[in-house]
Amino acid sequence: MLNFTMLLVVMVQEAMGFLLVWELMSLSAFMLVIFESEKPEVIKAGIKYLVQMHVGYFFIIAGFVFVYGNSGDFSFEGIKAMTFSSAYVLGIPNSFWFFLLFFIGFGIKAGFFPLHSWLPIAHPAAPSHISGLMSGVMIKMGIYGLIRVLFNFPDLNLSIGLFILSISIFTGIFGVMSAIVQHDLKKLLAYHSIENIGIIGIGMGVGVLGTVYHQPLVSALGWAGALLHVVNHSLFKSLLFYSAGSVYIKTHTRDINNLGGLIKKMPFTAFAFLIGAIAISGIPPFNGFISEFLIYNGLFNSFKEVSLELPLLMLFGILGLALIGGLALFC
Repeated sequence: MLNFTMLLVVMVQEAMGFLLVWELMSLSAFMLVIFESEKPEVIKAGIKYLVQMHVGYFFIIAGFVFVYGNSGDFSFEGIKAMTFSSAYVLGIPNSFWFFLLFFIGFGIKAGFFPLHSWLPIAHPAAPSHISGLMSGVMIKMGIYGLIRVLFNFPDLNLSIGLFILSISIFTGIFGVMSAIVQHDLKKLLAYHSIENIGIIGIGMGVGVLGTVYHQPLVSALGWAGALLHVVNHSLFKSLLFYSAGSVYIKTHTRDINNLGGLIKKMPFTAFAFLIGAIAISGIPPFNGFISEFLIYNGLFNSFKEVSLELPLLMLFGILGLALIGGLALFC
């Protein structure tokens, strides 16, 4: 059911149908999270997941209500027809506050900081093959929703691009620093999902800023890196969660401190986990490196801009992405 609803999410055009299948996706995932419902901590994790998904659902509905009120069209396409006044609230354009509704709604599903708190609780509670599906595919539905909004947005501006870039850098750094101190294998992988959502978001921020400053190459490289990292993370994170499940079935523990010497008892699983770990760390020649390299290219190409403002913003992104990549090697 979860797979089917995720397919429908990317197929539906009209907002009412989208909201329906989005809710069905959340409910399907909830039922899978509480699969081992005899454990109280699993029920607690499932409820926390469901509550936060519905908070996000409220913000998505609010966003579409504003779309309908402004353009008369209750769909993603209606965003294109929206017009925004030149008024500023707290020194920020009105269009940013409208975008923020969708960012909170879809950002909760994706796991952006500080909207992430359900993720490191629900993933360890769910069976490993479900965690692989949720982390590998389901959280990307939040990214998909943001991309649909941004690609239809009529007034992309500096505030939106800088916000996405900044929140994504904080998300990536928070995720990788939290992963470093974990002893629970599945919780470590859950925090790595937050880190990689941050990397995807950095690419999106580069794409938006490239558009704002009329730099098509910067924009194309940012979006290409972000979209490729969506695919890459789906592959290596699913592999890592499935490997973690195999380890748990064999050892009945997720405590990393008690899992030494597994390469002798589970050589195939150890090899698969090693491949996934190298890929998620962005080490060449694996796929995680390629997508991060594209994002770096977008960041560095901004230095060809004549004005100083864009390169300074991108320097912020370069330092953030480098810190995330460096810390990932310690996990």
